[in-house]
Amino acid sequence: MGSLVLELQRDALNPQISVLVLLRKALVVARKLNIQEFQQWVEKELNGYPGISYLPQYRFMFGDLKARNPYHGWIPVRVPSQIHEFISKQPVLQPISEIETLVESLKDKNASLITMPPALEEVLREYDDIPFEMQIHIDISQAKGVLEAVRDVVLSWSLKLEEDGILGEEMTFSPEEKQIAAKNDYSSFILINIRQSQMQNSSSESQSSSESFSNDLRGANVANFANEVSGNARQQANQHIHLSESRRTLAEAAEELQQILNQLEQTNPTATESEKVAYVNDETTPSFKRRVAGALQASGETAIDEFILENKYLKVVKSAIKGWLQPGG
Repeated sequence: MGSLVLELQRDALNPQISVLVLLRKALVVARKLNIQEFQQWVEKELNGYPGISYLPQYRFMFGDLKARNPYHGWIPVRVPSQIHEFISKQPVLQPISEIETLVESLKDKNASLITMPPALEEVLREYDDIPFEMQIHIDISQAKGVLEAVRDVVLSWSLKLEEDGILGEEMTFSPEEKQIAAKNDYSSFILINIRQSQMQNSSSESQSSSESFSNDLRGANVANFANEVSGNARQQANQHIHLSESRRTLAEAAEELQQILNQLEQTNPTATESEKVAYVNDETTPSFKRRVAGALQASGETAIDEFILENKYLKVVKSAIKGWLQPGG
């Protein structure tokens, strides 16, 4: 009889098996073993991510800002590295099927992905020094990198399942295997840091071109860049960056708190609300509580609502965080 976990490993190693098919099989394994954190990750990869706050680092791509010169075609726009990083980092929210289709359609054309968020274009248009059409050009290899990162996650996870003694037989898992899965935390496989070289290579290519479109952004920093656009842009930019960080903190905290409550539910399914709040307090560190409380204050007291995926935990999580917001909490 075959093993679903070993089959998952073989598929992850086979480049002929699409990432979409691989994720569907991984979803079956995660659901059957009730590994909720991995199931949620697979579902986001299959259906698309609801917002930037949820994105793993491998789903950010970095491009080159270019302007269309009427005589020379697309040429790099030469700006300081800080500003280049600020405007060239692009999130990839699309379902994995769309990314695969895009890579397949461009693989024989040696083409780049081209994008320009309307809000960014509007900001850049306020500079008379940049009269040409501008776009962010992203090498197609970065889209392939997203697919390979997902494949690596599934492979590493399936190998860990085997190490833990979880193989399954055909399409089923034994009660003992499910108990082993419940005792282990597999969320670390989802947290992948993007290689810094991607960003550095993208930036250096723009800066080193022999023929670049020069403008008076040179020598500026990100804050000044925003400040020159409008009188209060610096304050707005800082608020936006702070809010984005706070929402990311809340998203990560929500997943961790749900895992904590899920563990309690498995060991003590009849726990009362007050017992659940006490358990959350015991299982979280003071620094974690301060970080979450600060993020909630920055984003608004109802912001946590959108990150709690299981409604049965919402009231408990909000009660716990409310206590952390109190003096001495």
